[in-house]
Amino acid sequence: MCYRIKLLLITLLASVKIANAANPNQAHFYNIKDFGAVGDGINLDSKAMNKAIDAAANAGGGTIYFPAGNYLSGSIHLKSNISLFIDQGATIIAASVTAENGYDEEEASVNTTYQDSGHSHWHNSLIWGENLHDISILGQGTIWGKVKTG
Repeated sequence: MCYRIKLLLITLLASVKIANAANPNQAHFYNIKDFGAVGDGINLDSKAMNKAIDAAANAGGGTIYFPAGNYLSGSIHLKSNISLFIDQGATIIAASVTAENGYDEEEASVNTTYQDSGHSHWHNSLIWGENLHDISILGQGTIWGKVKTG
């Protein structure tokens, strides 16, 4: 069974953010294609996504813009003061969970004796971060988590 999460634009955004969403060329917008993302659903785009997030975080925050396309991804490292804007026609697709596909290693946990891995580990997730503030996932695009295999 596949899980698709349709994202809705949050209506409580400040009007300046809404105005800037229409113009991704603003200085605080980081288009993932400018960081090497292909968006063809075949090539792994997580490195480009994480480079864009790092650039925005190093500048104090910003919006990572996903234009229309299919972005195959391993772990996306969300950071504070970052918004992911997934535009209409854009889909972030979870790659198979392997180290080769850019997923992080599971963190050590004492809870694996009576729980499956998905309840005890977060670092090998599609989108993750710890101790974050001021984050959002916006837009009319899709995050397609797929089903864990293997």
